[in-house]
Amino acid sequence: MVGLAADATTAGARMLDDGISWPQGTGSLAHFPHLHACLANGAMFEDSEPGSGLCRHAFAIDGIGQETFGFATLKCRAPLDAAKRIVVAGLIALFRNCVALLDYSEIDTLTGLLNRKTFDEYLINILSHVANEGDALSPARRQPQRRQPGKQTQHHWLGVIDIDHFKPINDKFGHLIGDEVLILVANMMKSAFRSQDKLFRFGGEEFVVLLKPTDLDNARAIFERYRKTIDEHLFPQVEHVTVSTGFTRIGLYDTPSIILDDADEALYYAKENGRNLVCCYEELIDAGKLVKHHVLHTDVELF
Repeated sequence: MVGLAADATTAGARMLDDGISWPQGTGSLAHFPHLHACLANGAMFEDSEPGSGLCRHAFAIDGIGQETFGFATLKCRAPLDAAKRIVVAGLIALFRNCVALLDYSEIDTLTGLLNRKTFDEYLINILSHVANEGDALSPARRQPQRRQPGKQTQHHWLGVIDIDHFKPINDKFGHLIGDEVLILVANMMKSAFRSQDKLFRFGGEEFVVLLKPTDLDNARAIFERYRKTIDEHLFPQVEHVTVSTGFTRIGLYDTPSIILDDADEALYYAKENGRNLVCCYEELIDAGKLVKHHVLHTDVELF
């Protein structure tokens, strides 16, 4: 998948990715032959843009570990000469270094997932986005999202994933094997979840996922797909590893502490009822298996 983050012209720059919604111009690499060719060649790719006839140059941008994470496309009336190519290569190298600095401050060094500090920022942005959507509704429709029925409603979701019986793994096989399990679990997260979802390591054997808007059935299917992937994988020496997951939707009047508490409650339920399970907080509440312990906010504002 490829997401376009910004578009810059002589008229100025335009952001295409707000960090919350699906970026404009995002899709499979199969829909962008010039980027696919650039990635395959491992070097700059040059062609003529269909329709405009402009000369188009595509450059792959590598991150930590030389893994390509994005592309830069330059369009101009004539092919770049040698001097201009040197300038463009320098600018891309400068951008790559800036991204690397951000990576080191925002990414967990062991697993390559985002870290806890970055999670706080993402969740606050999502809550602001949800609140703005709520303000746009008429007063009659502005109900807390947890009171709105229907599985097909689109929501952001937060899931807490915990490796089952991880301490015995460390005790029996040692911390090097334990770290290898963490790395493999994180790598399978990158493959199982969608490119627009955000993946975090909270520390130890606990991970958090922020799903971009989708309905309940699809959210459950995504978490179940990951659980099954782990369950069926043969880990070196350890062999069988499982994970338990608790997830909850992010509602209009929720706070970070409420969201994490709800997901944790669903996770604890999964742990206490056999492990290797995916449990949704809202479904557990509706089934009477959990009791809501916090009070929903209203539209009343106190000064």
